[in-house]
Amino acid sequence: MPVVLVAGLGLCSVITLAVARAGGAGGYATHPVSTLALTGGATGIALLSRRLADRGDRTGGGWLLALAVAVLMYLVLGALAVVAVTAEFGMAPLLVGAWGGWWPVPLAVLQLAALRAEPRARRWSIPGGVVIAGAVVYLALDLEPVQPLIGHPPAAPEGWRTSVATVAATVLVSVVVLAAVLFLACRAARVPADERASATLAAAAAAVAPLLIVVCMGTAVADDPGDIAPTDGSVAYLVSLAAGCLVGAAALIVSADAAARPSAVRRLLSGVLGGYAAIGVTLSATWAGAVLHPAGPLLSGLAVVALTAVVGVVWWRASSALTEFAVPSAVQPAAPPPPPPVAPVTPSRPGTKSSPGLELLSPREREVLALVATGARDAAIAEHLHLSQRTVETHLRRIFTKLGLESDDGRNRRLLAARTWLEATGTDA
Repeated sequence: MPVVLVAGLGLCSVITLAVARAGGAGGYATHPVSTLALTGGATGIALLSRRLADRGDRTGGGWLLALAVAVLMYLVLGALAVVAVTAEFGMAPLLVGAWGGWWPVPLAVLQLAALRAEPRARRWSIPGGVVIAGAVVYLALDLEPVQPLIGHPPAAPEGWRTSVATVAATVLVSVVVLAAVLFLACRAARVPADERASATLAAAAAAVAPLLIVVCMGTAVADDPGDIAPTDGSVAYLVSLAAGCLVGAAALIVSADAAARPSAVRRLLSGVLGGYAAIGVTLSATWAGAVLHPAGPLLSGLAVVALTAVVGVVWWRASSALTEFAVPSAVQPAAPPPPPPVAPVTPSRPGTKSSPGLELLSPREREVLALVATGARDAAIAEHLHLSQRTVETHLRRIFTKLGLESDDGRNRRLLAARTWLEATGTDA
């Protein structure tokens, strides 16, 4: 049902903006490419949220659904702003300001979804969210459209008056989102090898937010000294917002998948780094082209090609190194690696037998299962083992898979796994 509501509301907004554009309302808010991109991105994220909820991670599914709504509201507020300006409603300045100040919300929700499972990040997530929420409210009240947007299409970039405080609020939001990425990157560097893929993908999902801020700022560079039309640059930003949030949601889905394939991890990491490479090429090529334009098209063209080649090589090397760090087996030869050493399970009671599934568990998974058998909940296990709760959930999914406990057979997998451990170790329940 949430997916249908998101898709339906997006379709209604697209139709409203299409009608407004047919009536003469130009600008990037009514551009068909940006409206369809935002609708498609929100619907895709909503589908991913349902997939995560179906796996049993309702909290993660709820965060992704909130992200889908945040992306969709960008489209809805744009439709309301265009209609209000066109019809000259009295609340037009407030609606246009709300639309113009909404951009930090999807970025913040995406980062909170990446941070949600890290216990040490919880105490920082609340004040960080409050700071961004305050910045959004301030931007909505402070951003002032040029009244009545004479000579400018509704919600066009030339139709804004911005203050120094608005710039300061933007810088503050940028610092907060960058700090979240650095925190998750440091965590990924310290976790055990079997948790690196999940931690690295969470950091990659969070890194989408500062990338989108760079894209937004890059549109100004593309306009001056470049010659890209402001409306085209703004359409590119909205498309990047929809695609970036969708990629970030996919990274969080794969990070929570116990059976994630190395190829999927490589594609997602390469995609996020590719976004940075693309904006780097765009900005450097625009700047170089403008500076070398008086020297002639040949020299400026050669400079653009050289810059593109350098950025491409850096992207390839960086994505390969990051994938090797996150999933070492992804860059090893095809021969399967030897199984990790496993401590034998020796029953303490005569007549007890070791379960074959337990022999497949890693030492960390044995520790988790032993605590499950004591009745400990995920939060207590995470605190005891100094792990994040999402990492504990990932270990549990791997344990259930190795013990052959399917999720759709109606049985209590946690209870059956605990019983298997107790029977194999001869421990009293």
